[in-house]
Amino acid sequence: MFLCSVCLFLLILSDALCFCFHVYTVHTFTPSLFLQVAPDLNETRPRNYVLSASASALWTEEVEKAEQDLRLAQTEFDRQAEVTRLLLEGISSTHINHLRCLHEFVEAQAAYYKHCHLHMQELQRDLGRLPDAFALNSLHSVVTPGSAAEDVSSPLEAEPLKIEEVQAPATGTRKAKVLYDYDAADSSELSLLADELITVYTVPGMDSDWLVGERGNQKGKVPVTYLELLS
Repeated sequence: MFLCSVCLFLLILSDALCFCFHVYTVHTFTPSLFLQVAPDLNETRPRNYVLSASASALWTEEVEKAEQDLRLAQTEFDRQAEVTRLLLEGISSTHINHLRCLHEFVEAQAAYYKHCHLHMQELQRDLGRLPDAFALNSLHSVVTPGSAAEDVSSPLEAEPLKIEEVQAPATGTRKAKVLYDYDAADSSELSLLADELITVYTVPGMDSDWLVGERGNQKGKVPVTYLELLS
């Protein structure tokens, strides 16, 4: 494009110089000299045709080169567009797989914790039945045939249990660890401190939720749910 413009400019400049030279010779030189110096238009016209043809050829070459560059750029653009499309399809597929994995993970976690909750509830029910079973077993192990006969012959409503008159049996006592602090509600109960060890046992006529606890010279009723039986 630049070469074409330069050629056109040179062509125009050449024509202008010829015209100026012609005017100058007309006003300056004599007719004889003018005839000798004046350029022959028949000689300059073919040269102009050659310059015009060269400029046209250069213009055509520049246009063809520009079209070729455009085709190459379009081909490269199409290639990059195809690569980008394939990458976007891969990203979409990966995103879908990732979402599916997340859903499966959440469902698995929900099912796992649901089963854990059910097992914990079952374990809690089992632990809730242990104190009653311990109290019944201790009661059967402590009761002697003579005391059993007395229980059978005793009236339905026994007299209130007097803790100060209760004596520890020769067998059937156990050690227990206190799980929580407990404040005695009356003089028949024994206050407890967490993590201390006491001796416990049961006596006939006592509620299965309670045991008799001893700590040194102190003695009183203690709730079974506050204890961890050791032996």
